[in-house]
Amino acid sequence: MLGFGTTRWAVFDCRTGAFTALDRLPFEIGSEAGADLRLNGRGVAGRHCAICRVKGRDVCLVRRDPDGVVCVNGAATEMATLEPERDHSLEVGGHLLLIRGGKNLEAWRAGLDHTLWLSFNPVTNDYEGELPLADLCRQLRRQGCHPDTVLLPKGAQMGFYLRHILATLGDSPGSGNLTRPVAPATDESPEAVVAPGLERGSLVCPVCWLSFAVGDLMHVAVHDSLRGDPILGPDALLRFHATQFNDRSQALDAFGLPCVDMACPHCRRILPPGFLDSPHHIFSIVGDQSAGKSYYLSVLIKQLPVSLYQRFGVVFQDADPTGNAILNDMKRTLFSALTPEQARLVKTQLEGAMYERLPRFGRIVALPKPFVYTLAAARDSSRRSSVVFYDNAGEHFQPGRDSADSPGAQHVASSSGILFLFDPFNNPEFRRRMAKQCDPQLERPMLDQQDVILSELKTRVKRLLNLPAESKLATPLAVLVGKCDTWMNWLGPAPFEDPLASERFDFQAVLRNSEKARVLLLEVAPTIVANAESIAEQVLYFPVSAFGHSPVKIGAGDYVPDPRQLKPILVEVPLLWLLSRVMPELVSLP
Repeated sequence: MLGFGTTRWAVFDCRTGAFTALDRLPFEIGSEAGADLRLNGRGVAGRHCAICRVKGRDVCLVRRDPDGVVCVNGAATEMATLEPERDHSLEVGGHLLLIRGGKNLEAWRAGLDHTLWLSFNPVTNDYEGELPLADLCRQLRRQGCHPDTVLLPKGAQMGFYLRHILATLGDSPGSGNLTRPVAPATDESPEAVVAPGLERGSLVCPVCWLSFAVGDLMHVAVHDSLRGDPILGPDALLRFHATQFNDRSQALDAFGLPCVDMACPHCRRILPPGFLDSPHHIFSIVGDQSAGKSYYLSVLIKQLPVSLYQRFGVVFQDADPTGNAILNDMKRTLFSALTPEQARLVKTQLEGAMYERLPRFGRIVALPKPFVYTLAAARDSSRRSSVVFYDNAGEHFQPGRDSADSPGAQHVASSSGILFLFDPFNNPEFRRRMAKQCDPQLERPMLDQQDVILSELKTRVKRLLNLPAESKLATPLAVLVGKCDTWMNWLGPAPFEDPLASERFDFQAVLRNSEKARVLLLEVAPTIVANAESIAEQVLYFPVSAFGHSPVKIGAGDYVPDPRQLKPILVEVPLLWLLSRVMPELVSLP
């Protein structure tokens, strides 16, 4: 056996009892002839994964095949550290393996019995069963155990989820119909419960942006004795796939209590109320740091309900008061303030209060909190939809910030509409033309990288969607030329029309405003136009101002509105146009 100091490593096959000692690193696992541990069957790639040394992390299990699914200790992962003197479960295709490093692996091997399996009961905190694997699975199905029940061979310290085992037992002789999913019947009739990291189905989580089918939805236990989720940790209530329901079609946890919350099977975060009742559309607000995204979003949430109801007969409501609390507090702070100091919004910090740490593809990463609102026709509430916003830190849109470890802005690839907020005070030519104005924002250091951010947006979305470089997105793009109160006088005394001035929304006024804003950008920032129109098939330009006046500088460098002068300009118009593209049954333009 290969030794690393006094630690040796070995792999045990829980289906066959085969024991393999590692004699070198890296130790390759896969279906090709040269693999150190050769596995066959569906879902096993030629070079599937390997046990190897990783600098700074000691011995690790590393996924080799980019399309292969590797589950370590029940979670899909690309790389997992293997700690000595502990069992680690590994699932590759239909193979159930244990990996262990230690000083006395012979004793570990002697204590394992692959012919007898046990299940862990989280209610009694005890092990039950001691049956052959197929028999134990049948017994658990008859008892209605949820799919996150943990099964393990006798003598093992780490096991496998029942739902994962059921998905593999179809290849075993005499296993009968065990591959039928332990989940409520759904229209999509999935063949097996979703494995972590596996995307499929028509639903998209508004938190991690991964897709899943209705039958993969998890429920959140209610009884406090069921606190302790294998992925989220000991303080979180157990997420599980329901097998029992009451007369109101509510899932029941192991203690028979009705569960009101559902969770995403990937990140396990509680989904917004009414998630299944209407389609969800993500609208991504993209912009550099200090562009004013937080202020714009706060003003938008204030102005949009009024315009939607008055012009389109659509009711805009808070779909998740608890989840939206931060954004609602920002809106109240801004519009209830009496002084500039009271109107100050804290800058969105990377991984700050606007973010939460959740599992995604086997990693714990920071994801922005979704703000969810519903739109419904006032005279026909069956015509409804939901919109999702995020308040990202500007740093998340900069090149190099997007990765599996920092995916906080990947919602742009799942969005129904994109709003790019252009800050004229971060453009040198705009600043040169404003030189004679007495605006405190001219004192702010300039970050001239907005064209780079647009290029990064294009590259990022096409990479995530696997689109050809020459293609354009069908997703509409609204370019918001911000802080228009400071520059629109260049175009005359009344350069822009108000599409909301009459009872009907004037879409032709939107087009005329867009052309004027585009012509100005071609003169002052032509690379913004070039980049925007290379990204999407539908692009319009919108003059907007969240404040309607030059801000006040307070402290060392915070630029805030004066509440007495707060008069937003055309803030909701870009979103009304996007809504008309995405949900014309609710927001219809002439």
